[in-house]
Amino acid sequence: MRCDVNKSARHKPVRALSRGLTILQILNREGPLSVQELSNLSALNRTTVYRLLETLERDGFVQSGVLSSSLWHLTMDVKSLSEGYDHRDWVTQLGAPVLGKLLKKVIWPTDLAAFDGKGMLIRETTHKFSPLSNHRSMVGVRWPVLSSSLGRAFFCYSDEKTRTSILRVLKTSDDPADRVAKDQTHVDSLVRMTRERGYAQSIDETAQGISSIARPVFFQGQVVASINMVFFSSALVPKVAADKHLSEINQAVAELEENLMDSSDVFKLQLEDKPY
Repeated sequence: MRCDVNKSARHKPVRALSRGLTILQILNREGPLSVQELSNLSALNRTTVYRLLETLERDGFVQSGVLSSSLWHLTMDVKSLSEGYDHRDWVTQLGAPVLGKLLKKVIWPTDLAAFDGKGMLIRETTHKFSPLSNHRSMVGVRWPVLSSSLGRAFFCYSDEKTRTSILRVLKTSDDPADRVAKDQTHVDSLVRMTRERGYAQSIDETAQGISSIARPVFFQGQVVASINMVFFSSALVPKVAADKHLSEINQAVAELEENLMDSSDVFKLQLEDKPY
């Protein structure tokens, strides 16, 4: 006679484990998030989320921003659980030390951003540490693709297939800043001029009195992110900023690209998957 397992004797589910896995799943799906955002998405209170994050951090699966600690993201150790690691998270991890070095050279604040399917989402920044910044909480800010230097660097240096895919997304957007995506003549001119100049620029377009220049970050011929330098329009014009600091920005980009190439094959495969 077959002996069935007594269902009543089974142990109760460990709710804390289930909640921890929920946090990991949300971060895997959504990318870096604040405690409040995790609380909203998980339907758990902030205290519970904090406790779960602290436990997961102790075990090496999550960490807060290296430079900006308001957002939490997955670490490379999640590869021991699955291959669901998001390349946007590890680009941030590799990029944060690079931005830290860049800050010592240029003083002006810099950002690292990647296209998230809607716009350029800032993943890491030195605004918090630059004495020349009026802003402190830039991580998680999304800038439009075609009017920010971060977006222009990403878009204009991408291949034609990628640009077409991004334009398809922008043309259906309700954001007024994305309407220019429907003007193919303007878009083509933007790509041509940006490439001829050698860097992307923005003058008083994302914020009054603020300008920026940016360069793309490549991985195996594909643009995966962009790095900018932000400055007051009254202090510098883009050409002067580029003459003074583009070499340092290019060095930072080259270092990040080298870091990407030196990373494990598992994460190289993750980078090859586009987020759009």
